[in-house]
Amino acid sequence: MTNMFNNYISCLFNKCNLINTKRGKIILVIVILILVFLITRIPLLSRDEINPDGVNWHYRSQQFIVGLKSGDFLKTYQHYHPGVTLMWIMGIPVEMYKQITGINTYDMYNFEDFHLIAKCSIVFVQLLLHGIIFFLLANITGYKKAWYFSLLLLLEPFFVGNSRILHMDVLFTLFIFITLLLLYHSLRKGKSIWIMLSGMFIALSFLTKSIGIGLLPFGVLYIIIYFILEKKTRFITRYLLLLFLSFTATVFLVFPAMWVKPSFVIQDIFSESERVGVRKGHTQIIMGEETENAGFHFYPLVLAVKVSPFIQLGVFTYLLLVLIKYVKQRKINDGSLFLYLSIFYIGYLLVMSFPSKKIDRYMVPLFPYLVYIAVEGYYIVFNKIVQRKKTISILLLFILFISFVIIPNINLFPYLFTYTNPLFGSPDKANKIIAQKPFGMGIFEVKDKIMNKYALYGSKDKDNYPKLGFIDIKPIEAIYPNSKVFNIRETGLGSYDYVVLGVNENLTEEMLNDSRYTLEKDLSFYINGLEYWRVYVKKPR
Repeated sequence: MTNMFNNYISCLFNKCNLINTKRGKIILVIVILILVFLITRIPLLSRDEINPDGVNWHYRSQQFIVGLKSGDFLKTYQHYHPGVTLMWIMGIPVEMYKQITGINTYDMYNFEDFHLIAKCSIVFVQLLLHGIIFFLLANITGYKKAWYFSLLLLLEPFFVGNSRILHMDVLFTLFIFITLLLLYHSLRKGKSIWIMLSGMFIALSFLTKSIGIGLLPFGVLYIIIYFILEKKTRFITRYLLLLFLSFTATVFLVFPAMWVKPSFVIQDIFSESERVGVRKGHTQIIMGEETENAGFHFYPLVLAVKVSPFIQLGVFTYLLLVLIKYVKQRKINDGSLFLYLSIFYIGYLLVMSFPSKKIDRYMVPLFPYLVYIAVEGYYIVFNKIVQRKKTISILLLFILFISFVIIPNINLFPYLFTYTNPLFGSPDKANKIIAQKPFGMGIFEVKDKIMNKYALYGSKDKDNYPKLGFIDIKPIEAIYPNSKVFNIRETGLGSYDYVVLGVNENLTEEMLNDSRYTLEKDLSFYINGLEYWRVYVKKPR
């Protein structure tokens, strides 16, 4: 038996020479990428965060499923984003869990189970989408660049952090990048199926976040300009028709609310997007100053603070090489994937800079673009420019990769959502440039610390839970008795015993000036070098 096993292994790796074949190498690369993805996404997934938007999407996905089961299809429209893809992805597995266990309602004891199921569902869909990107990019740029790209994107710290939260930004990001690659690929392949897939992914992008509709006019203009430049204008009508048909069919197929009131749904999506996303601001603290409209400089600052130095160096290198080439030859390769992607992503950055509502997560869609540019930059340097000292150069690159990508993944895990570029100094210094939002990070550990220290009589009975005051109560309410949680902006100090503040949250003027009680800081919880949560004890004056 042992000899047979040894012979098999010998055949597999020596006589069959599997690893040295192109197919074997591709399989090995895919296995490595899957392992990297799972290692960085799955551990502690249920207990790293409960963001307030995620709590909302738990409720919305439930209503979505209720609408499907009852035939009240208008209920599948829950929000202007509209988040339809997210509700499908997390709603069905959660409903299956309910049917299997008989647990039909959320409470503080089972929320973590529901949360884990929802997040795992989103994470595994992300894995599928990363796989699609890998093969599309491999067909366009070659397997080597696709491998480098996938590895860097999977390990880019802030991107990993956003991949782990229950939200739409990474899902939206991957849909966008797949759409752009499909559009680029489809016109060069000249096959109807590719342009139809492009229309389908435009629809999925739009059904994730309404701003995704911008891919449709971009796709239309690209098709028109491409065939005009190629002097094949006879194909324009056919390709545009296929794009619109697949887009429309996907929207109606995936979004049941469109079956009953399509005009109302579309009108409400865009009117609410304009009201909330454009006119209504969002509180940000920049350079220590609080504002409702962060201005045009906000997103460049976000990219500076949240993108790793390793990617920034690669981007700078490539842009410098492009500039040098332009100065020497007075031209840029008009058919390049870089130029094509740049037109869209620069347009996205400009469009997102106009609305008053600005959030750092809205820059996550630019990460695949930045990673792609960085890969191109490093690839040119180490495969075409560096010749003599290639070994030393690769060693230097490896050290930079370990220092600025691998080490942050290890040190910050699982709270990579709080990542800041070390070139800006300590996390506290970076926090003074763009203030970190609590966003429910570490809320499970905060609850555990509070219960271990303040639970009445050491009991975990609901009646003995301490009364807590928060600014954003949604994350803690999901895992704590609701009757014991109070919004400090709406309820006075007399109602609770402890005040819990997240990073960059402050005590209200009413609390500081209360004549009956004083508050003393008694407990801190640190994440990424920041005093992320602070617990204040109420004491009589």
